[in-house]
Amino acid sequence: MTERPSPAVTADQHGQVSACDVQFVDVFKVLGKRWNGMIIVALMHRPARFSELAKMIPGITDGILSDRLRELMAVSLVERQLADGPSTAVLYRLTPVGEDLRSAFHELREWAARNNLGELCRG
Repeated sequence: MTERPSPAVTADQHGQVSACDVQFVDVFKVLGKRWNGMIIVALMHRPARFSELAKMIPGITDGILSDRLRELMAVSLVERQLADGPSTAVLYRLTPVGEDLRSAFHELREWAARNNLGELCRG
């Protein structure tokens, strides 16, 4: 018999949630924070300078972008890279751990399309 994976949430006999899967809690602490997903998606296209990221993500402030990049670097999803060239520039790019999210984000995009989530969010 095939072993079933443990559920993300466990409940007691009365249906009260008693515990959440630790990995899901940790993932959503990072990815559930506003703007983090959009920063990751933007960097999936290519490494970018701070100002380029700000333009790619309408509505984000410089302060929030700076904070979120710092947080994403702290959990090893994003890294800073000095760009070659006549002027020194800093590029932000996904680490191999951040790149590993590509298939999960693709699945989320497919799920959203199947369920018309974009239309619901745009009202």
